[in-house]
Amino acid sequence: MMKKVWKKAMAVTLAGSLVVLAGCGSKTTGQSAGTASGQTGEPSGADSGKPTISVMVPQFYGTELKNDNSDEVIRRFEDYTGTHVEWRWEANDTYKEKFGLVLMDKENMPMIVTGNGELTANVVDAAKKGAFWDLTEYLKDSDSYPNLSKADPNVLKAVTVDGKIIALYRAREIGRYGFSYRTDWAEKVGITEEPKTVEDVYNMLYKFTYEDPDGNGKDDTYGLEMTKYVGPIDIIQTWFGTGNKWVEQDGKLVPVHQTKEYREALKWVKKLYDDGLIRKDWATVDSGTFGDAVKKGEAGAFIDVMDGAKRIWNYFIQNDVKSVVDPTKTATMTLVGPVNNTTLATSGFNGFYLITKAGAKTEDDVKKCLHFLDKMCDDEMLVLADYGLEGITYDKNDAGKIVMRNKLEVQQTPNVGLNSVVAYIPNLTAGNPTLEKLESTIAQDEAIARNKKVAVFNPALGYLANSSVNAEVGTDIEQIIDDARTQYICGQIDDAGFDAAAKQWLDRGGDRLIKEINELYQQDTAK
Repeated sequence: MMKKVWKKAMAVTLAGSLVVLAGCGSKTTGQSAGTASGQTGEPSGADSGKPTISVMVPQFYGTELKNDNSDEVIRRFEDYTGTHVEWRWEANDTYKEKFGLVLMDKENMPMIVTGNGELTANVVDAAKKGAFWDLTEYLKDSDSYPNLSKADPNVLKAVTVDGKIIALYRAREIGRYGFSYRTDWAEKVGITEEPKTVEDVYNMLYKFTYEDPDGNGKDDTYGLEMTKYVGPIDIIQTWFGTGNKWVEQDGKLVPVHQTKEYREALKWVKKLYDDGLIRKDWATVDSGTFGDAVKKGEAGAFIDVMDGAKRIWNYFIQNDVKSVVDPTKTATMTLVGPVNNTTLATSGFNGFYLITKAGAKTEDDVKKCLHFLDKMCDDEMLVLADYGLEGITYDKNDAGKIVMRNKLEVQQTPNVGLNSVVAYIPNLTAGNPTLEKLESTIAQDEAIARNKKVAVFNPALGYLANSSVNAEVGTDIEQIIDDARTQYICGQIDDAGFDAAAKQWLDRGGDRLIKEINELYQQDTAK
């Protein structure tokens, strides 16, 4: 699902400012953390002769780096990075409270502290008061940090405060969002080429709705799957040149709903609705069912993340859904990605690392932290963190590719928890050896690569993180526009009604937000 750019920051103490670092798994039962190395019998930093860093991370399972063969994982990453790590595992349930306490306890503050999502107003405030190291110059040093120095400058803007890069982001795919469709349906209605323009897309959706793409002789299909999750509309808007939440026009940042391109895209989606190419009750359909309509053969096109389209394809395989044009074959999806040679970009990250001045007291300490985080982005460490140990959690086939065993639950693996210190810069997966992939995964990766080249970033993302007005009203006023957009598409309001909603957005703080965002934009000498 697409994340909201605007976050409403709570007016609370710093104790509530950070949530857990993003990860998979269930919550722990409140077990607090200690130092992992002591638990596994590894020598201390002084005894091992390695430099020591301390890292505070959330604990999802209570088994992080404490399973069978975890000692071997610890030995490998410490030997490879030349660094001894003192882990400060803190239970997921109480992580944000622990963060606040640790930040006030300067005598026992870890060198690295992790955070989730995007920067909150409270983290920005702490940065303004000098709580964290400025990493700007360090990240220019490609000799010392060959991986981290390749951080995406567009993404770094979102972790920049007063012109200083105050955190290292945890990378995520930029090009996840795009267009996909059921391949056999397209063949059935005579479409032989992937759609490239909005006109091509409309034509496909029309045929999927009215030309019996499943061949059952019934009027029981429609073109595009939609639920009350409005992410697909955000993606469609980029096809019309709308931009991503905000757009730069004539040297000024403008919220996209104030542009003529936005209204053009809105009218196009309304035409899809009026012409019956999406279901009439889409705005009330549970977003948790998104994807089900394509899986069940009710709709033929899907607009969201490429991995969502891959999962639909895998569903066809797992449930032996046959192609409507060749029953001897399984149905597949075609993952197009961009339309009109553009698509929506993600923020490019989820979570971040702060190097604290109270914990990392010297420049040498900062360099130790960055050295460790950089080495953890090498292929060897990506394999260790994400796949585990050969012969235990994975094997290699004759081509030298990794084949996962999948015999252990995540919480039982020897490497569980290690990926909490991987920034995934510049690569999200290991380049060598690579994972043995299904055809659907290969198609996903190819689409993401196409998307990344043309994905449209939100140019205001970094300024929103620094905006006090956004912290105050951002979430509330964004909902005004989201609701009006849905009402417009469904014919409940007209242009005048949308204009009234846009005025309400301004009156409730949008005018102040535009002013502040553009002040920050003009002050940014690095833009």
